Amino acid sequence: MSQVAVARIAKPANRHPTASIATGIAAALTAAIGCLALALGLLVYLADRDARHAVLIPAVAALAGSSLFGVLGQWLPSFVHPFAFSLFTAAALPPRSAWRNGACAAWCAVNLAFEVGQHPSVSVRLAEGLASFGPSSRTRTLADYFLRGTFDVGDIVATVVGAVLAAGVLGLVQHDSEGNRAP
Repeated sequence: MSQVAVARIAKPANRHPTASIATGIAAALTAAIGCLALALGLLVYLADRDARHAVLIPAVAALAGSSLFGVLGQWLPSFVHPFAFSLFTAAALPPRSAWRNGACAAWCAVNLAFEVGQHPSVSVRLAEGLASFGPSSRTRTLADYFLRGTFDVGDIVATVVGAVLAAGVLGLVQHDSEGNRAP
């Protein structure tokens, strides 16, 4: 083995001293965008939705029934959830485009599964299957979600658009581990 080859193996690749700072800033920006998106989604539940149907979200009398988002409020939460959680997950992962895209695909799949689980041809069988795990508060809550939820093709579209847009934002904001703009 030549001395050059040994030197390459022994010496770690030179990285620009600001590369880790830039990665941290990108992760913080990514998380901040996710927080803003979640705040928007929360506002939908506070202003446009009946608080009795949202777990852990209090009713705000000043906003109740205001229909702040109009028709967009019907599907905006389905957009926001995969968008924001893809950003949060990617911010916590090493800056690699495959991992970022994987986070977006995973959150898209989770949201699609929950939406399809609300379809009338699936929900009853799914709830019955959950009951086989025993009568716990978790299985009852999940079964109720599927049985009382409403399947909507608009939510399917919003979920996919949210995940794709998250991948686009991540491609613009985050850099790969070598400090280059992500492909």
